[in-house]
Amino acid sequence: MSRYLFVVPPFFGHISPTLSVGAALLSRGHEVMWAGLQGIASDRVPSGGTFVVLKSDPEELERILRRQDDGPSVGGAEVLKLALEETYIPLGRMMMRELPALAAHYQPDVIVNDCICFAGAFCAYLMGVRCVTTTPVPPDVMGSAMDMPRIREWQERLIRDLQRECGIYSDRVVIHSDLMNIVFTSKLFAGIAEPAGSLQFVGPVRGRPEEGDFDWKRLEESAGQRIFISLGTLLVDIRRAFFRKMVEAFRDQPVTIVAATDPAILEEWPENFIVQAYVPQARVLEKMDMVICHGGFNTVNDALLNELPILIIPIAYDHFHTASLIERAGCGISIRYKRLRIADVQRAADRLLEDKEYRQNAARVKESFRQSGGSVRAVELLEEVAGRPVEAAAGDEGDRRLVDDMLFGGNVGSNGGSIKQNQ
Repeated sequence: MSRYLFVVPPFFGHISPTLSVGAALLSRGHEVMWAGLQGIASDRVPSGGTFVVLKSDPEELERILRRQDDGPSVGGAEVLKLALEETYIPLGRMMMRELPALAAHYQPDVIVNDCICFAGAFCAYLMGVRCVTTTPVPPDVMGSAMDMPRIREWQERLIRDLQRECGIYSDRVVIHSDLMNIVFTSKLFAGIAEPAGSLQFVGPVRGRPEEGDFDWKRLEESAGQRIFISLGTLLVDIRRAFFRKMVEAFRDQPVTIVAATDPAILEEWPENFIVQAYVPQARVLEKMDMVICHGGFNTVNDALLNELPILIIPIAYDHFHTASLIERAGCGISIRYKRLRIADVQRAADRLLEDKEYRQNAARVKESFRQSGGSVRAVELLEEVAGRPVEAAAGDEGDRRLVDDMLFGGNVGSNGGSIKQNQ
């Protein structure tokens, strides 16, 4: 059996698919650990796995997380700056204070780094360990901007500076695995017929723990068609304004709304709204007729797995790319948040609920997901990587010495679905 270390950012949308894959690995007898800068609810950690919370600068981490709310108000190059220079780079720097010691103690056979979590790939390079990257959204979310020479030069300069800071003196950019990149969608939905050799499309993955109370009785007794509305876990600043618009659109309509948000953001909710801060999303969507979301890919995947049409309201970051994929696949309608009018929301919802073609197209995407293999295929790929010989050129002697210099004690281990604060 093998040991896997998942290195994840403090964004649950990126963590969620790794929990499903980790649960499948654990069921096959492997050891699994997650390392991140922010903990998750203990009942979401698969039984037998361990989630280690690395020490961080709380004020700096909070600043980074709050900065994400500025995404809707910026555009163009400023979005790239916010993402790379103000989010991914500082998160990588923060994780590298402690992750090398944790990895050296745990001795994983494979380090699985999220695509925006550079520290995992850095540790794999420094230790000479096999590395796999996971990508929760379809590639090329930045579109043609990343093909512009000056932007690419700026990007690579920032990354190489961080690499040197972390003791990696190669001119090669090593933030992702050259060996394998597991993408949690299908080639059909991503619109990539012939992916590069390292890309492996496994479709959405299921099996993450999803416990928690929900008012199932009220849902079963509800009238009319059912619409699920989610704004994910970020975008706190616009949440109140967004859900006020949803209330205005559906208050007097013959539908039942399940809204995944903190009820306290509004003083009053209409009778046809079921509002909870946490919703067991995958299970609830089995009972829905359509979904309204901003483009968070876990919600999009869960909707399509249930053959549900989607009204997508892109706000920032990769949301616009996801919206274009949904419209191209014919399984939803997109309305930009900045152009959001109540009448447009009502018309789009009526159309999505009445026109069966949207559901049929969603079913076609679902079939492409099924054929991609899901968690079973992801586990097969990770087991295959664990069985490969380690590349001799995974790091030079000077690189490896830095790991020894950074070692310090850590209280890590494994038990039933635990969370540990690294000491």
